[in-house]
Amino acid sequence: MSPLTKPYPDTPVVLAAKMALLSSIRSLFNATHKIMVPMKQLISHFYQMDGHLREVLTGASIAFVVRGMGAAMAFLLNVIIGRLLGVEGAGLYFLALSVTMICSVIARLGMENVLLRFIAANAALNDWGRVKGIFALGLSTVVVASVVGALGLAIAAPFFANTVFSKPELTPMLRWMSFAVFSFSMMILLAESLKGLKRIAQSMLVSGGLYPLVALLLIWPFVQWAGPVGACMAYTAGTIFAAGLGMIWWRQAVAGRSSPPSPFSSSELWASARPFWLMMLINKAIIPWAPVFLLGVYAPLQEAGIFGAATRVVMLVSFFLVAVNTILTPKISELYVLGEFDKISQLAVRMTLALIAVSSPFFLVLVFAGDFVMRLFGTNFATGGTTLAILAIGQAFTVFGGSAGAMLMMMGHEKKMSLIALAASVILIGACLFLIPRYGMIGAAIANVLSMGGLNLGLILFAWKIINHDRPVKNLSKW
Repeated sequence: MSPLTKPYPDTPVVLAAKMALLSSIRSLFNATHKIMVPMKQLISHFYQMDGHLREVLTGASIAFVVRGMGAAMAFLLNVIIGRLLGVEGAGLYFLALSVTMICSVIARLGMENVLLRFIAANAALNDWGRVKGIFALGLSTVVVASVVGALGLAIAAPFFANTVFSKPELTPMLRWMSFAVFSFSMMILLAESLKGLKRIAQSMLVSGGLYPLVALLLIWPFVQWAGPVGACMAYTAGTIFAAGLGMIWWRQAVAGRSSPPSPFSSSELWASARPFWLMMLINKAIIPWAPVFLLGVYAPLQEAGIFGAATRVVMLVSFFLVAVNTILTPKISELYVLGEFDKISQLAVRMTLALIAVSSPFFLVLVFAGDFVMRLFGTNFATGGTTLAILAIGQAFTVFGGSAGAMLMMMGHEKKMSLIALAASVILIGACLFLIPRYGMIGAAIANVLSMGGLNLGLILFAWKIINHDRPVKNLSKW
């Protein structure tokens, strides 16, 4: 036997080393086995679950990641604005933003929801000519309306600044933000259209990921150059970039579809958009922005700045809902067309339970550590901790409501939804007018909770009634 292969007797040290190595290998194998078995079961369960639920979970995961990145950047943007501008400068910024968002909602005419609904339904039927026709008519309508809205805001800026808010320094900020009436409207319209085609990542980037990224890159030099006006310039630039990229992605999405655009009746489009318009005016303009607007009228500018920052923070509680609804709304529209109403109910219930579970930690942090969170914007914002905690309760109602609103909207009950939202807006405005002059931002937060509680309770009860008692009759002609 060669000396190189000659066995040598094991010493006690070598034996101990071998035993230790074998034990380590055995422990590693056992630990890996314990991990892999439940992982296999989880993966097996994922592929065995209902195909619609699996699609929603997959899409929601993508939306969650993209939306989470966008929410983080938007939060950082608002923190930087607070630190660069202080409470008064931030108050001016949020007042300008509130007016801009209200004008944008008016200019969109409710078309974003109409496009989402009809594009998703007709894409499911592979009617690409109708998809293109609906998009072209909706986009051209909103282009005209948003240009008119932008010009109107630019002209009316001195009136809002001097007469409504008694803050002349707001005039140049409103004029710069008037450009965003057009660009933000296009951004939202394109994001909802991409969502209808299930381009979830692109939709989320357009609606909430790109504009804060661009604004973050520009906020420091623009604020150093132009003060609070610079913040408006950075925001507007971000929305322009997002809208432009959204249009490029839409054209790429439909480029391979050879069907020419099918004509679509403008009267039919407006008949569908009108109830959506009222609903969006309430849900996207009055409910989120009326308290900031009225604080600018009846309270010190500092309170408008603190409340505006708190409203941006509290959106973190419900961003999970936005991520889920991004994929759930076109899926509901598809299932409605196919007549699978039981699937709609199952998806809504399961995703609501999941939303409550994942958003609870954020809710608890905002309620019990509100002062610390608000201090991130600057020491002068720390007094908004109580306001933040109250607003978080309002957002909790939104999460508990889950996807009831999206379900009703995609099933054609937008008119009744509008009545529920109208009642909630009346509660909000009435409570704001009564509470803000007396309690300032605390009163505005309480008014928000009363409104959100009433809105979501109404949506939940009506959705339960529709699913369990008044099952809708599918009417394909409206699609």
